[in-house]
Amino acid sequence: MKTKGLFFSLVAGTLLLLSSCGKDEVFKQYKELPNQTWERIEEGKKLTFDNIEITKENESYDIVVMLRHTPYINEDQVKFKMLITSPSGTTRESVHQIKLKDRDNKGWRGDALGDLIDIEEVCKQYVTFSEKGLYTIELVNMGTKYETVGLLEVGLKVVKSDLNIKTK
Repeated sequence: MKTKGLFFSLVAGTLLLLSSCGKDEVFKQYKELPNQTWERIEEGKKLTFDNIEITKENESYDIVVMLRHTPYINEDQVKFKMLITSPSGTTRESVHQIKLKDRDNKGWRGDALGDLIDIEEVCKQYVTFSEKGLYTIELVNMGTKYETVGLLEVGLKVVKSDLNIKTK
């Protein structure tokens, strides 16, 4: 009987812990790229993440871009334009680049598992959305080559900013 109670307590505790993880995450989605290629010119150059629901206006958020690539990628950095469109149709745009290699240009940044390398980078920090509703964020490839080969997935995550300032 005690083992059933202990088991129930462990399961309940695990579920509580898992449900509390990522509570500040507003949106997270990956887009798989066909043939491990992100086009720059043709159809497929734009990745659209829509139905990003903002329920409170003028709160602060971070926008994180997530990349999953192979060591055989044909770029040392991924350059893209980010377009944020509000529910009323207003669009803000900015240009970003995520370096894939370390400072010495020898090793890969990010977490490697075999032939897969994952990078998460905050591209916009402390962003405020001026209206409630569903937003769309588009990422447009602006690389130097016609296509970025070796990129498996591109993801987007919107999280509430951590504005806790620690003082001594």
